[in-house]
Amino acid sequence: MGGQALIRFLAYLFKSIWTWSASFGVGKWATADAVVTGDPVRVEGFFGATVEIVYSYRVEGELYTGLHEELAFMGSDSEYMERFTKGRTFVVRVKPGEPEVSVVRDDDQGDGIKKRLERIDELHGRDKGLAPK
Repeated sequence: MGGQALIRFLAYLFKSIWTWSASFGVGKWATADAVVTGDPVRVEGFFGATVEIVYSYRVEGELYTGLHEELAFMGSDSEYMERFTKGRTFVVRVKPGEPEVSVVRDDDQGDGIKKRLERIDELHGRDKGLAPK
């Protein structure tokens, strides 16, 4: 493994550990249905590429926006960009008492959630994550 690849791997590992430790208790936060409001953007940085996902969600009728950044590792950026295309719905966790704070968790996007996401898409007139018809 070359020097730059090692640095990227360590950065990915650090970010993963940081995200994991920062997410303690987040699993108890309420969920909200979010929608990707723009095409995902790949941003090159010192430690490699990051994919930025901009989204919106509603809590008690109020509209909020969020930005999720995912450090790409070994080609995962293209998978992530396909997964969160503009118009796609997904689940976010919303901090109690601070609805402007939201978190995207991979655990909430798993197979158990897949049917819920498909139902949300159905309700919003979307076909498998595509923009409204």
